[in-house]
Amino acid sequence: MDGFIEKIFVVEGCPIHYWTGGKEDSPWLIFMHGACVDHHSFDPILEEFLDNFKVLTWDARGHGLSQPMGKDFSVPLAVEDMLAVMAQEGIEQAVLIGHSNGTYIAQEMAFRHPEKVKALAILDGTCITWPRSKFDQWLVKASIGAFDWFPFETLKKSGLKYISTNKDLQAYAYHAYSQLSRKDFITIMKGVSVCLHSEPNYHVACPLLIMHGDDDQMGDIAKINPLWAGQNSNYVYKVIPNARHLATLDNPGFVVAALKNFLSGVFSPSLEEKADA
Repeated sequence: MDGFIEKIFVVEGCPIHYWTGGKEDSPWLIFMHGACVDHHSFDPILEEFLDNFKVLTWDARGHGLSQPMGKDFSVPLAVEDMLAVMAQEGIEQAVLIGHSNGTYIAQEMAFRHPEKVKALAILDGTCITWPRSKFDQWLVKASIGAFDWFPFETLKKSGLKYISTNKDLQAYAYHAYSQLSRKDFITIMKGVSVCLHSEPNYHVACPLLIMHGDDDQMGDIAKINPLWAGQNSNYVYKVIPNARHLATLDNPGFVVAALKNFLSGVFSPSLEEKADA
C-alpha cells in the first residue's frame, strides 16, 4: 500500500501483520476489518486520511497474512493483540474504525479499556452489548455451530450475495476466505459468535459514529443500529446508500465523507484550524 510501512509483531503464537503511515505527531486512527477478510477491506479509503492522521491497519489473528493463528481467535484475544500492537507503536489512545467483526473488537476495547479509545466509528456492525435475550444469543451460536456440517466451498459462497451485489467485491471476499483453512474459517466464525454480552446499563462514553449499508441484511444490524443511536443525542447515525454489508468498498466516497465529518467534530481545534496554525 502506498504510504504505508508493513510490520510484523508476534503475539501469542501469531505473527500479526500490520501497516502504519500518515503524518507524524498526529492523532491515531486504527482500522479493523471484518471476519475472515483482511486489511484490503479499507483499500479505497485509507489514503484519504494520511495527510492529517497517523493510520494503522492490520490483519487480525488468523486472517490474511497473520497466520498461523496460534491461539484460537476470539474477540477478547483480538483486543489484547491490538493493545500489544498499540504498545509496540507507543499509541496511548486512538480513534477505532471497525467494519463488521472489526466493530466488535473496537467495541470490546472501549468496554474493557475506555481510556484507550478516543472515539468509535462503527461500519456495518451491531451493538455487542445490546440487552438481547439468552435465546437470541444462543441462536447466533447455534447458527455458526451448523457450519461444521457444510463443505468449505459452500461456506465460502453462501454469504457472498449479502456482502455486495458487485461481483468484483464478492470475488475479493471469496479470495480472502480462501486464504484460510476450513478449520480456521470456522474457528474465527465461532469466536465471533460468542462475543455478544448483554450490558443493560452500559453506554459507549466516547464519541460514536454508527453507519451501515442501506441494504445490509446481516444479522440484526439494520434493526438494532437506529435504536442504539437513539440512546444518546450525541451519537451520529448514518445510512450508507447503495451498499450492502461491505459498505467500505460498495460506497467508499460516502464512507470517507462521513468519517471526515465525524472526525472534525471529535478533535478540537478542528483539523482545518490545525492546518492553518
